[in-house]
Amino acid sequence: MTKYRHQRAEILDSKLDFFPYGFQYHRAPTPLAEEWEGDLKKIAEKQYSHVQFRPQWRWHETIRGVYKWNDLDRLFELAGKNGLCVVLKPMLETAPDWVFRDLGGSRVGFHGIPISPFAHGAYYVGGWWPCFDNPEVVAAASDFVKELSARYKAHPALWFYDAWNEPVSRPIGQCTCIHSKASYREWLKRLYGSIEKLNDTYGKSWTSFETVEPPTSGADYLELFLWRKWAGYAVSQQVRFVAKALRETDPTAHILVHVGGSLIRQDPICSTSDDFQNRAAGVDRYGTSFWIPLHPRSPSDHAAPELQSSWLRRVDPNYWCHEFYPNHANWCLPPDKGTLRRLIWSAIAGGAAGFTFWQYRSERVGCETNGYGLVNIDGSQTERGEVADSIASALKENGGHLAASKRVSSGVALLYSHDSDMISRIQKFPSGIESIEQEQETRDYPYKRAVSAAHTLYHFLGLDPEWVIPGDSLDDVALLHITGAEMIDTKTAEWLKAFVQKGGKLIVELPFACRDERTWITSETPSNGLDELLGFIERDRVVASKEDSFSLNGVVLPAGDWCIALETCGAGKVLSKWSDGRTAVVKSSYGKGVAISMGGSLALGFSDTWDAPAFKALGKLVESLDIPLPGWTGSGLVVNKRAGETEDYHFVFNYSDKSLSAILPLESAKTMDAQGFTDSNGTISLASGGLWIGRTPKA
Repeated sequence: MTKYRHQRAEILDSKLDFFPYGFQYHRAPTPLAEEWEGDLKKIAEKQYSHVQFRPQWRWHETIRGVYKWNDLDRLFELAGKNGLCVVLKPMLETAPDWVFRDLGGSRVGFHGIPISPFAHGAYYVGGWWPCFDNPEVVAAASDFVKELSARYKAHPALWFYDAWNEPVSRPIGQCTCIHSKASYREWLKRLYGSIEKLNDTYGKSWTSFETVEPPTSGADYLELFLWRKWAGYAVSQQVRFVAKALRETDPTAHILVHVGGSLIRQDPICSTSDDFQNRAAGVDRYGTSFWIPLHPRSPSDHAAPELQSSWLRRVDPNYWCHEFYPNHANWCLPPDKGTLRRLIWSAIAGGAAGFTFWQYRSERVGCETNGYGLVNIDGSQTERGEVADSIASALKENGGHLAASKRVSSGVALLYSHDSDMISRIQKFPSGIESIEQEQETRDYPYKRAVSAAHTLYHFLGLDPEWVIPGDSLDDVALLHITGAEMIDTKTAEWLKAFVQKGGKLIVELPFACRDERTWITSETPSNGLDELLGFIERDRVVASKEDSFSLNGVVLPAGDWCIALETCGAGKVLSKWSDGRTAVVKSSYGKGVAISMGGSLALGFSDTWDAPAFKALGKLVESLDIPLPGWTGSGLVVNKRAGETEDYHFVFNYSDKSLSAILPLESAKTMDAQGFTDSNGTISLASGGLWIGRTPKA
């Protein structure tokens, strides 16, 4: 009987008396069978809570209807023997040969060109991947999931299922087979009802839904926009059919799904997935792979853990960090011990309810050779493993209620607009008629750069922002910051007006509200009557030169990507002008609140250096709006807090190149971990790169 079995039900209400902290362990063919017993014993002895197994469809059902479970049976037996919980993740992307041969399961790319199945590091056994818009493939995959669940649902070591490994649509084509086209057309039909309404909405001239084809160029923004919107929906349906199959066999199943690159970091066109649709696809918990720089240098590098964590808190307050990478592949340079310790604690500080390393042993096959693991291929210890083990010990001793604790909000929020993200990415595509299948993933385009930079600026001002999406409650938000949101619909405009009317503070960085929900350029900017709220009309926009600058509270700032001239209207008042005398920044009172709009962008002009003038400018702007800054603002010190029912958890990090101090109310604090730390009369002093992690009784 596993020592955690009694808490299987409690994973959903976060009443665990331990913090989940474990490993991805087995993905056939590695680790080898003779290594399992010793490995799982060591993992348990070092206070880790769980292991993840990845049963691959192709591996266990090589011949249709003939299942081989001997290796998984043994792994479950050893996990149970050692008191380890098991996370069970069916890997359907590794489809058997018969799926392609007998079920017509191959995907089809642009222009009818087949996408041949293949193998790589994450899917070493091959069969990557079939078309899951094909109903025969879905039925066969569901049968496999049901067989898997039926075999292990009563095993005492089973904790929960992970329904899909990083659900995503890639490459950009998704699939253009007859089944995918039918799904796309049905999706459009559900949204618009008739081809006439679809045509009227977008100014198109399709004869019928049956003549709507996937785009083969990025030249038409709308068609690519719709196609990739559908792709996000199609991905969520994959998660849904797996969750349905699991629950049919195991009605008490607890099901998690984890995304690879969440919306806040993914290329939303080339690597499409919609976190909210996935979260709503019949699963209990959401999670993420945790892609962060292992050798951080710039402010944005250091802010990367919090960027992803803050977004996942919005998707699921009880999210998991479900693939943390302590190293990468092919004999790369691993992070130093101090950096790795800080990165692990940063991920936990972000609010995760559980944590899984990728992976225990370093890999020996495919393109992930010698990578990722916390121990070497032969099982010997590494410095990375020593760091992880010490944190496991600290969590076991001190982290009883950490999983249920929540991050404390600063009252600052950033808006994420999925539509604006998509249209900004599409605008980076070649504008000609060439096909688009060779387009490479990127996050180097205006919207992604803007939201990342805005988050970094607030993070190091000590005002870690939460993310909101249009329509969210803003009752607990004092300041809302919007950057680069080109697509603002009527409902969102009214939502923003209501927020400021009630006393909210709003900062808007242009471009803003210049496209409608059809992706069309609006006749007036800002659209939907937002000039009344913001007190300006956009008069001119040109690509910015190095000489274009504006001043904000005495700080001279570069323009960013564009130099946008504003004209005041209504209650708008000029706060700053461009170097050529045209209006750059406008302040407007509206109801009980205030809005500040910038034709130059703090975010897009951010140099990603510690001495960037944007830090000082934003700090002064925030203070002018009566938003108090903490005493360590702008120093490179970061303090995060997770509040629990009986205890609070504090995470203090020094990202600067010098020693820093902060006065914190940490009487009766119990230190969980520390490096480069001294304490004197409530003053925490940290050396460069230092950290202090502790807990205090609830006041």
